[in-house]
Amino acid sequence: MKKVLWVFAAVLVVLLLTSCELFQAPPLLKTVTLDGSLSDWGNYVYTDGATDSRWGANNEIHKAGILFDATNLYIAGEFTKEGYNNFMVIVDLSGVTGAQDTTKHPWGRKYKFEKGDVDFVLETWGDGYGAWRFTSAEATSVQVTLASTETSDGHKVVEIAVPLNKLGVTDPNKLSVKAVFVLDPVNL
Repeated sequence: MKKVLWVFAAVLVVLLLTSCELFQAPPLLKTVTLDGSLSDWGNYVYTDGATDSRWGANNEIHKAGILFDATNLYIAGEFTKEGYNNFMVIVDLSGVTGAQDTTKHPWGRKYKFEKGDVDFVLETWGDGYGAWRFTSAEATSVQVTLASTETSDGHKVVEIAVPLNKLGVTDPNKLSVKAVFVLDPVNL
């Protein structure tokens, strides 16, 4: 009987230790390869409606996604655009104090989340981008890594990696992310 109790106690201790280990840190999302292909995004890239753009059929978001690993925030988009529109992503990161809105944006953008704050804004156009970290005091430029391609049917595909430490994230194990993806006209 004592052997059965010892075995039971040993199994119980192992289960408790394993359970505690699992609850200490939630799993981080996957890493992707920045190559201008969204094939490794799996279920983390979403397909958008084909004809819902306010700016017409030649200005459309086709796919968009956001995820992170221990070191980077990743953003993906597939879109078509003409004229001065650009692909824009507005991000709210948990545990980071950002700005109430984007009024400090260098190009005069004025967006905000109904609940939360604005911590990061990314805009892509052509083969370039603009990326800014927002705090209550300012919007500062952030260097990101960008990979872009074009599909055979003329869609622009972008993948972006942003170092989490550049965004003020100190513990990616506690991170959650909200994002809005839009095609936005550039004010001239």
